Amino acid sequence: MSRWRGSTGILASTFLILSASQTIAQAQSLTDSSQQEPPQAPAGPPNSPPSPSGAANREAAAAPSDSSAAAPTSEQSGATKSLFYFLVMSGKTQDQFQPLTQGGRAAAYAKGLFSPFHFLTAAGSAAISQWKDVPAAWGQGGEGFGLRFGNYFAKQTVQRTLRWWGEAALHEDNRYFGSGEHGVWRRTKYAVVSSVLARHDDGRQYFSFSQLGSTAGAAFISRLWQPSTNSSAGDGATSFGISMATNAGLNVLREFLPDMLRKAKLAK
Repeated sequence: MSRWRGSTGILASTFLILSASQTIAQAQSLTDSSQQEPPQAPAGPPNSPPSPSGAANREAAAAPSDSSAAAPTSEQSGATKSLFYFLVMSGKTQDQFQPLTQGGRAAAYAKGLFSPFHFLTAAGSAAISQWKDVPAAWGQGGEGFGLRFGNYFAKQTVQRTLRWWGEAALHEDNRYFGSGEHGVWRRTKYAVVSSVLARHDDGRQYFSFSQLGSTAGAAFISRLWQPSTNSSAGDGATSFGISMATNAGLNVLREFLPDMLRKAKLAK
């Protein structure tokens, strides 16, 4: 029975990903369709000769634009970008905050969800649980590892999806922005406090309902496919506490990770 419940976790995870992907496409389509086209210049009187300024404007429009070539390019590698999306990092400091559109939220959600780090962390967590034989009802071997992998992958997927829905509804932004400050203690304090805060479109930080709600939701929803030994409300509350503490710890990593990456690059 416990193995069957564990298998439904994998199926629920797959269904959730497919449903979320469809929602992403719809959200992106709505965002793109809402963009207004540039206004057209009013037509001149019939048979009137084109004005020199109009001709110049047409020539300028026909000429190749250098704006794309002049656009700033990121020096981050593809692996670093994927890691940042998985860790929900902006790669910027708080003074560089720019609000996300709904399409931008959907794109960030998709990139983080399908990041290779999503699979790697689920596999790593499953390996640790396999070594500790938790939960024992799932046994060992390939089947036990598969159930544990499905458990962590499904839980992460549920949490990310719930958080995205909450962010879209409440206009909250849970991306991590570096403090831009100096001093280990000051930066660490900023990182820990930011684990329960989210920015709104005006850039101000408030209590993050989407972060705490999604973490609690994933902790208790994941009890549905856990064996009976791990499916109580107390187990869900414990999972929630561990997840929140882990998020605070990850925020400390997020704060100092860009520094570590820069130093690693210079050391090469």
